[in-house]
Amino acid sequence: MVPADRHRLTNLSLGRKLLTSAALLLGLGLFFGGWIASVELTRWDTSATALFQWGERLEILQLRRPQIFWVLFIGHVASLALVGLVSGVLLRRVALARGARKALMGGLVILGALDLACWLLLPFWEDADALLGGFIVLEAVLLLYVALHPLRDMWIFRRWKGTGGPPIRVAIVGGGFAGLYAALHLDRRLGYHRDLQISVIDRRNYFLFPPLLPSVAAGSIETRQVTYPFRRIFEAANVAFKKENVDRIDLDTKTIRARVDVDDDPVTGEAQVIWCETQYDILVLAPGSDTNTFNTPGVKEHAFFMRELGDAIAVRNHIIDNFERAARETDADRRREQLTFVVVGAGPTGVELAAEVRDLIDHILMSRYPEIDPAEVTVYIIQAGEQILPGWHKTVVGSASDRLRKLKVELRLNRRVVNVTPFAVTLDDGTKIATRTCVWCAGVKPSPLLSACNLPLHRSGRVEIGDDLRVKGRDDVFVLGDAAFLLHDGAPLPPLGQVAFQQGQHAAKNIDLLIRKQPTRPFKYFNFGALVSVGDKFAAIDLFGVRMSGFIAWWVWRTLYLAKLVGFGNKVRVVLDWTLDLIVERSISQIAADRQDFSGNKFADNTPLAARPRPQEPAPDGMSAPAPQDVPKQHAPAPQHAPTA
Repeated sequence: MVPADRHRLTNLSLGRKLLTSAALLLGLGLFFGGWIASVELTRWDTSATALFQWGERLEILQLRRPQIFWVLFIGHVASLALVGLVSGVLLRRVALARGARKALMGGLVILGALDLACWLLLPFWEDADALLGGFIVLEAVLLLYVALHPLRDMWIFRRWKGTGGPPIRVAIVGGGFAGLYAALHLDRRLGYHRDLQISVIDRRNYFLFPPLLPSVAAGSIETRQVTYPFRRIFEAANVAFKKENVDRIDLDTKTIRARVDVDDDPVTGEAQVIWCETQYDILVLAPGSDTNTFNTPGVKEHAFFMRELGDAIAVRNHIIDNFERAARETDADRRREQLTFVVVGAGPTGVELAAEVRDLIDHILMSRYPEIDPAEVTVYIIQAGEQILPGWHKTVVGSASDRLRKLKVELRLNRRVVNVTPFAVTLDDGTKIATRTCVWCAGVKPSPLLSACNLPLHRSGRVEIGDDLRVKGRDDVFVLGDAAFLLHDGAPLPPLGQVAFQQGQHAAKNIDLLIRKQPTRPFKYFNFGALVSVGDKFAAIDLFGVRMSGFIAWWVWRTLYLAKLVGFGNKVRVVLDWTLDLIVERSISQIAADRQDFSGNKFADNTPLAARPRPQEPAPDGMSAPAPQDVPKQHAPAPQHAPTA
């Protein structure tokens, strides 16, 4: 199927391009000409100050030269109508999201109506001249954008000419930072052509912004703010999206085999898997990574994780549930377990999560649970290395460590977790921390999909690639992000977001060159630095060699994360959430997706507490001790899938 052309202005006939361009330029000429003329006729001065006093100039004209005033009014109406109508038609053919298009045209209509109303009210309302000065500036900016954007798309573009043969199919597996940036930048470079098909395959139908998951877990940001639907991202791009779970990739036949759905067989009623195959000419493999448990006993069964949106929701619900239970618990050991929270791993995610949890407890939960003594609550960070934030500069590490201690987060460094149960976390020195909550943030491992692709793997499990991001010996396969092994200054590039999006942009450039049969270019990574939030109004950053901590660093952290967040609506909502969090207490309601239970289960709305295992009593002579009973699970952590397509 030929994809819809979302860059249609470049395909207009020359005659229509000339006609619409002339109409837009005429409208802009009338608008700016009338503005300048009204100032010149009354003051003979076109300085910036005089232009801002446009309303006063019009009032003078209306009193002294009413004929010229009405001529300028008619010209002003004609300019707004001409630019508004023509640009309204052309913007439908621009690669612009529907929400942005509606906002632009809606703003233009509202400003235009207010502007013309103030013209007519000049003799009757003394503040009308002051308002006109502000309206003209806002209108000028808006008119320039809605007129110049279509003009640019019509006349200034870099366009691929096509092959004249079968279409080139670019398949991108994985919609994380690497895959998303590769798709969008390739679309911007090549535009639309019938000989080009770009598709993105991911098992989720939304892009997830993982850096803000700790904030979701603490409730300072709502869940939908860290996701954005792929179909909305690609609505202004010539990129097709497929929600599929990739099972394997045949590099010889260039075929991607993926599971689309599971449905009932119409004849037998048994569950059957629906499969789909996607052919490609160029493959971009960016399946991300998975949580690395290091085969630690009990982690998969009893620990929470912080990789998916469901993980953050589960952690938040579990923390609140523990406070609800501890508020009515009379047994001291149970209460200690319920009010102890362990975060394993002191990378950026672990540090931010521990700080966010401590803020949630101190600023929100303690005031709502007067039955609980603050001294009973403990938050731990367990780190196998000698410092938190391994590999970071000692200045940043020192600032973050001091802040964590001030927040009363207990650091256990040079300690490794060797076992996790529903009731305790055991360290390698034999220490047992009684807890009902263990959140595992200790590392990542390559996606399992890589082992099913018959690609050369490094001993780390990642795919070895060349400097141009292609697999050696496979000129049609690019591997990006957490799945790729590439040396930089003698060390492998880390699995970070800034590595992924830089590789995505460069892969798009090299695919463009490959399609045009030009030599590809080596990837050059630029390290922007690192930043971590450590609680309310405090962050530690190391950007471009500048290291600082405190409130200003926290403001920089929020600004940069906001800039990278996908979707204008998400940016606005996050700003509102952060602002309201300063003055309005965040909700502590537990968010559940459970259906109403009609089974008659008396525990459906209140899961009973599990009993802790008790010491075995010696069995009488000649009798064997009874086998220990299985301990019920305390929670059901979100299923861990490979964050691939």
